[in-house]
Amino acid sequence: MTINPAIFRAYDIRGVFPKDIDGKVAELIGKAFGTWLVRNRSKRDQNLSVVVGRDNRFSSDELTAKLVEGLLSTGCDVIDIGLAITPLIHFATIKYDVTAGVMVTASHNPKEFNGFRFDLKNAEPFYGQQIQSLVQVIKEDDYEKGIGKISYKEDVFKDYSKDLTGRIKIDKPFKIVVDCGNGAASKFATDLFLGLGIEVVGLFCNLDGDFPYHQPDPEERINLQTLRLKVVEEKADLGVGFDTDADRFGLVDEKGTPYENDKILILLARDVLKNRPGSKIIFDVKSSYVLEQEIRKLGGTPLYMRTGHPFFRKYMENNKDVFLGGELSSHTFIRDDYYGYDDGIYAAARVAQIISNSGNKMSEHFFGIPHTAHTEEIKISCSDEKKLDIVRAIGLRFFNEGYQIGDIDGYRINLDTNSWFLIRASNTSPYISLRFEAENKEGLLSAVSLVKERLSQFPELDLIGLGPKLSEKSHNI
Repeated sequence: MTINPAIFRAYDIRGVFPKDIDGKVAELIGKAFGTWLVRNRSKRDQNLSVVVGRDNRFSSDELTAKLVEGLLSTGCDVIDIGLAITPLIHFATIKYDVTAGVMVTASHNPKEFNGFRFDLKNAEPFYGQQIQSLVQVIKEDDYEKGIGKISYKEDVFKDYSKDLTGRIKIDKPFKIVVDCGNGAASKFATDLFLGLGIEVVGLFCNLDGDFPYHQPDPEERINLQTLRLKVVEEKADLGVGFDTDADRFGLVDEKGTPYENDKILILLARDVLKNRPGSKIIFDVKSSYVLEQEIRKLGGTPLYMRTGHPFFRKYMENNKDVFLGGELSSHTFIRDDYYGYDDGIYAAARVAQIISNSGNKMSEHFFGIPHTAHTEEIKISCSDEKKLDIVRAIGLRFFNEGYQIGDIDGYRINLDTNSWFLIRASNTSPYISLRFEAENKEGLLSAVSLVKERLSQFPELDLIGLGPKLSEKSHNI
């Protein structure tokens, strides 16, 4: 059987159902992952077991059933936890005696997408060449054979909730609006916050795989619009939006102002560095230079990282002086009194605790933080076959013109002392990612104009959205 190799991405497997991923593909992926586990088992893993959960997309039931068939056929036991969010899979691989975990989800992608995200024991990410090795197993039609057993576990959220609520203390009355975008978070998020003693107003918190009101992707500003209005209407202290599988979150303050995650990291860094002075704070190359400056002021050590949750998780595991990390996309990793995996619900609860116990409104925590003009992440559609070549060509041109360039992940190019842009190829989708920041709007417009001129040499790129109107998306916090 021929499978589209493009669905095997850097951190997960993802494609359109049923065009790229259907039941048969899911079964082969289950067989390939089970085979990998059998062939790479440690001496103590005599009985291999995989915990499996799914989001609420209409295709998830079928894909989960066939994935499980594939796993069982290799001799792996399966623990099916049913409807889930990604943090539950992470939690299960740490707290229970299992070998690995699989979450059937396409995260924040539109409803026609689906896919698989993998954990090894202790929420160790399975990614990169490990995912690519599954392609080879499928090509060779070379699978281990065995007879696994399936069991069902329905109390994972109960254990997770007990663990999390034991760590978060809300000492004063607090009110939040929670927007789940009709994703899988709908079943879990409001109950968790109610368990913390928080007054909760639910918004789009009924399960609906059509995602009828907006895409559950809190990184995109437009998806937070109803949340912003509802927070003001309810006179709430905080608004929280989740993606489908709740590994990411977006926040809105009491005035209805949304915050990107590089600003939220400043708030979290203050909290972490109080007890972990001098420790490193890691963040991806899309983040504002203001974050780096503020971490230094707080006595921490800022460190830019390659975008991608596996890289953050692995770095934190290998460097015990790192207790906090985050991406602009809102994957947030907290190892200060938590497990260090990306969990949007825990991160949002931690912010609620900081604000509630401080006695200040959320907006007041950002007084004195420098304002810049900057864009959101801009995504320009580009085929997987061409995106890397275009990014390299742009990086080389700016290098030859004498600009200072960082190449941790794509190219972060300093245009002058107070302005920069990032260009990188997405690791998960067919697009090129751009972000700009400058000291003021004039500097931002100049940077965008310069880069647009350079990109115009590639006729396959649609640059309509990359122009003067872009400044309307810039904002100050």
